[in-house]
Amino acid sequence: MDRICIAVLEKILSLSALGRYVVFSEDELLDCFPEGEEKKEGVLKNVLKSLKEEGFIDLKYSSGNLFCIAPLKEYTPLPELPIPAEKPAEEKKPERLGFKEFLWAFAGGALGSLIVGLAFVLTNAF
Repeated sequence: MDRICIAVLEKILSLSALGRYVVFSEDELLDCFPEGEEKKEGVLKNVLKSLKEEGFIDLKYSSGNLFCIAPLKEYTPLPELPIPAEKPAEEKKPERLGFKEFLWAFAGGALGSLIVGLAFVLTNAF
């Protein structure tokens, strides 16, 4: 909800209990508009329509500059969730292989070649 809707709903709730109809004048509701907002009848009617559609008020009638309104529920803003701070992506440096790793890889390749060579010689020998 925008701040005009909240201000109008707070005004209605301050003068009426939940579910009880009270007659408000247009001027009374326009006076509660926040500073710097346009105080026009059309804006007020849009605010009341929005509050009615969202289920915050019931508008029994509006005649001229009088409105019969009953508040149905209070507005409770949702708590703001903290936005997690983004951590800079850490660049992973590729690990450099040392001499020890090279020797083990070379020995493994040599052993594998020896086994394949022996298997080939033994199968062709008979």
